[in-house]
Amino acid sequence: MQAQLAEAHRPRLLFVDDEQRVLNSMRIMFRRQFDLFLASHGAEALDIVRDKDIDVIVADHRMPKMTGVEVLSKVRTMSPRTVRILLTGYADLDAVEGSINESEVFRFLTKPCAPQKLRETIELAAKLAREAPAPEPVEPLKAGDTAGDTIEIILQSDTVTEVTSGSTPPPPPPSPRTSSTAILEQPKFPPPAAQASTNATSSRLKLAAGLGIVVFSMDAEVIDVVQKSVRGRLPVYTAGNIVQVVKYLTENRPGVLVTDVSEDKATIQSMTARLKEHLPQLVTIAVSQHRDVLDMVWLINHGQIFRFLRKPLSAGRTAISLQAALQHHRLLLKNPELVKRHEIDANNAESGVVDGVLAKLKGLKRLWGSE
Repeated sequence: MQAQLAEAHRPRLLFVDDEQRVLNSMRIMFRRQFDLFLASHGAEALDIVRDKDIDVIVADHRMPKMTGVEVLSKVRTMSPRTVRILLTGYADLDAVEGSINESEVFRFLTKPCAPQKLRETIELAAKLAREAPAPEPVEPLKAGDTAGDTIEIILQSDTVTEVTSGSTPPPPPPSPRTSSTAILEQPKFPPPAAQASTNATSSRLKLAAGLGIVVFSMDAEVIDVVQKSVRGRLPVYTAGNIVQVVKYLTENRPGVLVTDVSEDKATIQSMTARLKEHLPQLVTIAVSQHRDVLDMVWLINHGQIFRFLRKPLSAGRTAISLQAALQHHRLLLKNPELVKRHEIDANNAESGVVDGVLAKLKGLKRLWGSE
């Protein structure tokens, strides 16, 4: 009887791989610790998820008929509480991008993965699956939704206490800078209170916490697309350096960060990781004109980025991504336990010069928590 009870309380782990030798290895490695299920193709895995209330699924990407990204994307809809991990020997660009935008994976691991690393990741995922609540299902976007319509869904679900029509020009784009030192310099922009009024472009909004967007980019086109995507319905704060990002997060509490990882990669990666560490409710969308497998995997595991968008940005796709990010931020605020599902991999997360600036964010957790 005690053995049956112990079996019933063990986390349920599912491996999906079309190579039998891999499944055999996983069976040997995890059968004593987990209630283990194995599947050799996607359809079989989905049947198991449907019937067994799986805590953690680990899927290979390159499988016939249904890729690992497709499997995990379906699992995300079928069983939101199931923590998703992609483990693959072929870290191609489409797989990495899909694991972010479609599957929203907890970790992206590459073969061969050190047994200790794999075990620690799965143990953490199982713990989170049991302790953190399942995300609420989000209404899917309709094919006819416009850029403005997608943002309107957010506004309808939160309190807007004051809207004053007006017309103000958008703020000037930041001047180009390239070095880490330049990014950390004091900004040459109006103070946050003044810029907030101009960044709203057409309205003065009193919104619930989180209904705002910081754009950290030197690319005027990125700023313009984000502003056009929200069409003045939400405040957009443009930042040209980390100091200003922190000022807006502290003073205006926007819930979404759009960060351009095209330049000064090391500094921006470090910032992304530290922001997620200090502010797990902050939802980050990374944009870049190119895709690099290692950089994207790093941003998944160490920064828990929510979406990755390639430049030049599409206003429609940007608006849809912003809507999803804003909804996700509101969900994290309403369900504090859910932020555990976005715990970053602190290993190899470099600190550097950004830590002194980001240390100011420690008090912001209390601001969001007091809402």
